[in-house]
Amino acid sequence: MLNTEIPNPQKIEEAFNIIMNSKNQQIGKEADTYLRNLEQNYPYILLSLFQIFENSQIYLNKFQALLLIKNVIVRNWVKFQMKDNLRIQNISEELKNHVKDKIVQFLGVVQDDKFKKEINIIISVIAKHDFPIKFQGLVNYFVQGLQTIIQSGSTNCALTYDLICSLKVVQQSVIQNRNTAYRIQQMQFSQAIWNNLLLLWKNITQIQQQELQQNINNYSFVNNISKKLDRLLSLSIMSLNQESDQDRIQLVFILLLEKTAYLLKNVQQQKLLQPNLKTLIHSLGNIQNLFPLIILQGFQDYLMLLKLIIQNDWDDKRVLRTGLIGIIKTLKSLFFLREEHFYNKKLQEAKNEQSRQSILMANQLFNQFFVENMQFLIEQLIKIASIPTDLSDEELIEQEEDLTIDDAKNEMQCPIFTICLICHDQLMLRFPELFIQKITQIMQQLLNSNFNANQCILESFFAILGSTPKITTKLKLQPIQIQPILQYLIQTNTVQSQRRFAFLCRSYSNCFTDTELPQILEYARQLLNNSQDQIVQYQTLMCIKNIITCMGQNFDFRNIQFFEQIAPVIVKLLCNLQKSNILWPLLQLLENLIQKYSETNVDSMQILVKVIENSDIILLMKTKSQLLIGALCDMFFALFVSFPLGSNLSHLYKLALVLIDTNIDSKENNIFELLQFLLQEYEPISDNNSTGVLFSNLYSTHEKLFLEDTDLNHMQTILRVIEELYLLNLIQLTPNIFNLLQERLQIAQQIDCHDAALILKKSSISLLEAIILKQYDSITVQQYEKIIVFLIQELIKLSGGDQVDQMYYTIQYKNNILEILNRFILKDLQSMIQVLYSAQVQLDQYFTLWQETAQHIINRGNRKINLISQLLFLKYISKSTFEKLFQHVLQDAFPEIDYDFELRSQEFREFQQKNKKKLANSKQIRLSKQFRNNFRKEILQENCLYDETFNFRSYFFQSIQECMKIHNYSELTQIITIPSIIDKLNQLLNEK
Repeated sequence: MLNTEIPNPQKIEEAFNIIMNSKNQQIGKEADTYLRNLEQNYPYILLSLFQIFENSQIYLNKFQALLLIKNVIVRNWVKFQMKDNLRIQNISEELKNHVKDKIVQFLGVVQDDKFKKEINIIISVIAKHDFPIKFQGLVNYFVQGLQTIIQSGSTNCALTYDLICSLKVVQQSVIQNRNTAYRIQQMQFSQAIWNNLLLLWKNITQIQQQELQQNINNYSFVNNISKKLDRLLSLSIMSLNQESDQDRIQLVFILLLEKTAYLLKNVQQQKLLQPNLKTLIHSLGNIQNLFPLIILQGFQDYLMLLKLIIQNDWDDKRVLRTGLIGIIKTLKSLFFLREEHFYNKKLQEAKNEQSRQSILMANQLFNQFFVENMQFLIEQLIKIASIPTDLSDEELIEQEEDLTIDDAKNEMQCPIFTICLICHDQLMLRFPELFIQKITQIMQQLLNSNFNANQCILESFFAILGSTPKITTKLKLQPIQIQPILQYLIQTNTVQSQRRFAFLCRSYSNCFTDTELPQILEYARQLLNNSQDQIVQYQTLMCIKNIITCMGQNFDFRNIQFFEQIAPVIVKLLCNLQKSNILWPLLQLLENLIQKYSETNVDSMQILVKVIENSDIILLMKTKSQLLIGALCDMFFALFVSFPLGSNLSHLYKLALVLIDTNIDSKENNIFELLQFLLQEYEPISDNNSTGVLFSNLYSTHEKLFLEDTDLNHMQTILRVIEELYLLNLIQLTPNIFNLLQERLQIAQQIDCHDAALILKKSSISLLEAIILKQYDSITVQQYEKIIVFLIQELIKLSGGDQVDQMYYTIQYKNNILEILNRFILKDLQSMIQVLYSAQVQLDQYFTLWQETAQHIINRGNRKINLISQLLFLKYISKSTFEKLFQHVLQDAFPEIDYDFELRSQEFREFQQKNKKKLANSKQIRLSKQFRNNFRKEILQENCLYDETFNFRSYFFQSIQECMKIHNYSELTQIITIPSIIDKLNQLLNEK
């Protein structure tokens, strides 16, 4: 649980001073760790930090305190911990109320701009969860503040600006919450501030327009307030009900539309008004997107305004960007007008005649505008969508790879080129036939003029052509015939035309005929052979990737020269490029080629060796790029599971181990996971243990790192790595491994998180079980007595009946404990009974818990050992416990006896082995990482199934006879009441 102490403010300030002033790195690191610990574990540090912020005379300390307040609130405001099935908040309600009161006190008082910015961020975090109902102080601040501004007439001042900024931050934060009850509260707050907000907006707008008429200086403070108010006015209606608040929504839209039109007339003489114009267009776009059927009164004017925006040149490109995004949002929000059946369905669903008329009007205005302006829009977008010349190769590739706008927050950072292509896609989706007709006409004009046009225009046009196939495929339309374009690009043969040729062929690969595909592939191969341009190489490789997919079985994977040619190019690009959406397609291509060539050719490993030697793939494995490391790890996972277990993949192992060896000191989680995966996949017999030697050397080189790494995410994986190495006989059992087990179990005892602690314990006990299975002949109960007592105590601790007791990790952990204890009971029952007594555990108590817990054991070998151990133990429990549980033991034993009998059949054994092999080769099982069973351990666990030493029936009947004798039973029916058990027992006795 989090600590409730209040840290000393003086010590915190001392830590601030050390971090900022000390030249001693170690002392600075300790101070940073101290603060980080307080931030993560002491929520009441907030009281100390407020004290520093209010009283400190050092500016940087005040600022650091405010930053730390923000971090603590962001980390803990809505988080909680579980204790005794109760949710305990990280920050108590009392402390939350204190924080909110303090923050409201700062508003309007703090003058420093940096402080104001951080305070507003804090407010936005709290408001997202608590405003307005749980943040009444802030509600009062806004309501009373707006009232005071209106009454005093002090609209044009810093206090007004600060209040508007804070209110805007809050409104932006709370509109993301779609909870109905929460939205009702928002509507109530909006109603409370509406009249004064609207009046303030009108006053400021009037002052702004007066200044424009009087040509007052461009840096007017009013413009800044006006811009914030424009956004705030649009935010104030976002939580309103579409049906009951139509008038207010319509009013805001018209007011902002009229203001936009007014500024548009004056914006050329007042260039600094362009940010205001951007905000207005952005706000109008959001309103139109949210309420498309309510704002129809000004819809036509809004569309014409967007047309004017994209028609003009702007110094502030954000204005153009918002105009384009406005068109995209309009096309998306009215998607139901695209097809007649969607449109008719919408009409049928209309709740009343007014709604129906709105849909009819929207359809008319929407179609009229876009049909009349389609030619203009396409031509204007081609003109605007020029590719910047100052981008790197990677940026140029990435720009055409990702045609998405992630969210509203990032849309203003999206390149105009990308937005233009998205806009074209939306136009084509909504008006496919008209769009194709217009774009074909433009293409014909270019052909007729022998492509006599500005190079930027041509580039934009070719880029748009490249984005059309995915839409024609989606809509099942005939693709545009681009062969004349490809012919022109081949004849031109510049670097730029080569780039575009490869991109277009890649985009249109599924549109080519079976005759054209091999021709395109051959030209692409020649292009790859002759060009040193990275963009040409990348786009050509992606073109080849798509063509190989389209050709399917017609592609000849026996053509080794083709693989040898393109592999070095892939590797070179992987070494030089770093963007994730560029790396992954390249790695997928490399992975696919390695897999397909290996499957098709008998001497696949020799081919792979040659390719590795000729393409410097080894150098690629020595990368330090975290992004590339992650991508390569994913590639190896996919590659290995594409081959059956036991395949000779020694050179793939060698490559992967170079990657691991190079980066294991980085302690990246995926590196440890890859190592664990490779060990699970490896079969020494496949390559005469040559890879096993490499694994062994890797461990020897990095043993200290494995033993000393205490990162929670790594420890469990490292334990599984050591377990695999030990089971493969690649490392010896040393005192270091036992010390490691002891240390990890101690760490697990101190971890607060139940799941995390169990996972680490389970990994530790799993390794211990592997040791016991391999050393079974030489182990003794006395040698392992301490760990046995610990395991018994753990089993009892986990038997409390808590709901968490049934969670996956708990069940698996209890299984591991029982499996170890059962082996010791089978090894030396008398000594185990003595250990139970020394641990003050009653035999009846242990057996009852044992019988309940053993229900979850899955492995057949472990189930057999468990039942034999129970049968041996039965004679030591009391008569009452015996009578209570004996029938349950018999019920569990019967299926295992039958299975034991069936295993005597060679045919059945072969069938079981075949099923196990099939399951083990399942890709899903092999990629399941943490949940993948250790098949080498399973072999050891199941040896007892085929060992006559563990004769089930012998143990069974011997145990029954001994128990009947001990408890003075003459007939089995004295203790068995279930008829089916009596029948089964008689059957077994007859068979005996």
